[in-house]
Amino acid sequence: MNVQKITTADGSWTAVGDHRIYVNDLIDAASRPDAKMTVGFARLDKGESMDISFPYDEVLIVTKGSYTVRTAGGETLTAGPGEAIYLPGGTSNASWAEEDTEMVYVANPPEVYAEHVAASAGA
Repeated sequence: MNVQKITTADGSWTAVGDHRIYVNDLIDAASRPDAKMTVGFARLDKGESMDISFPYDEVLIVTKGSYTVRTAGGETLTAGPGEAIYLPGGTSNASWAEEDTEMVYVANPPEVYAEHVAASAGA
């Protein structure tokens, strides 16, 4: 695999359910089978929320706005631009956008991410 520059124009934005939450996978198991991670961008409108639980590790790197995660244990973590939240695989959390928010997400392992997304789409 060669070094590449990738932008949001290289992928496509997909709505998450009926929410005003949009994701754009740019590096994933389908497009780059040799990659050791999934990477994409997300945009969330202010007030959008969801319960999140993944079988893979994920890091959310906020580039604009503010994003809050409340853990199953009750801890509340808020990240703004230049900050990240690490979500270990298997944890269950509630999350919401404090304001219009943009972030980069990195998930590993990519094949588990792909299986989870495919199962969620079929639900």
